[in-house]
Amino acid sequence: MANYDGTAKAMAVVPVLVVTVIWVIVGAIVPCFMKGPNKRLIQTMLVMTAVCCWLFWVCAYFCQLNPLIGPEIKAGALKAAVKEWGGKDV
Repeated sequence: MANYDGTAKAMAVVPVLVVTVIWVIVGAIVPCFMKGPNKRLIQTMLVMTAVCCWLFWVCAYFCQLNPLIGPEIKAGALKAAVKEWGGKDV
């Protein structure tokens, strides 16, 4: 990403929205169709599963964004660092 224009951040929103919609379906819509003697237990399990899985996924996803859309070192600064630290010429 030599010319950063903000599109990486904008594209990072799409997976969050898609996964959020999936877990909302699992946690809010599917429990409405449960039947049987253990209906409340199954509903609670589905809601808790959806919340916990979504939260785990979103934390892991956001932690991985930092290297993808983080700052880039400019060529001049890289050459100066390499020269100062005694590395090969760039």
